[in-house]
Amino acid sequence: MTAAFAPVAELVPQRPPMLLVDEVLAADDDAITCAAVVRPDNLFAVAGRVHASVVLEYMAQAIAAFAGLRARADGQPPALGMIAACRSLELHAEHLAVGDALQIVATRVFAGAMAEYQAVVTRRGEPFAEAVLHVVTTAPGSPA
Repeated sequence: MTAAFAPVAELVPQRPPMLLVDEVLAADDDAITCAAVVRPDNLFAVAGRVHASVVLEYMAQAIAAFAGLRARADGQPPALGMIAACRSLELHAEHLAVGDALQIVATRVFAGAMAEYQAVVTRRGEPFAEAVLHVVTTAPGSPA
């Protein structure tokens, strides 16, 4: 994959207001790093805060962007996918705040009918959340 990345909206099936990830910062054959800022119009924001569990969606969208980059390289559109399982979720705070800048790293452990990713979200350079996610795609032959 190249160092110049398409806009996230071209890589993932999500659309505003559900599109949470802002850009791809780096990617290779096994991992992706994305950036996001918790915006005031975030669907999950209440009184300027977003519950920490929403990082699962940030992780899922980073994984979708990774799959979107792979699909794009093969001349295919982004595939729909879903989190089939989450294990080892660790949250280091209860909430994100509007304005928080996040970095999301998702590393593929294995791929197949179901793929496994280790995902880490940092805020202000500090770990905010880690999880192991199992993801399936809904389109046959779609790269996970």
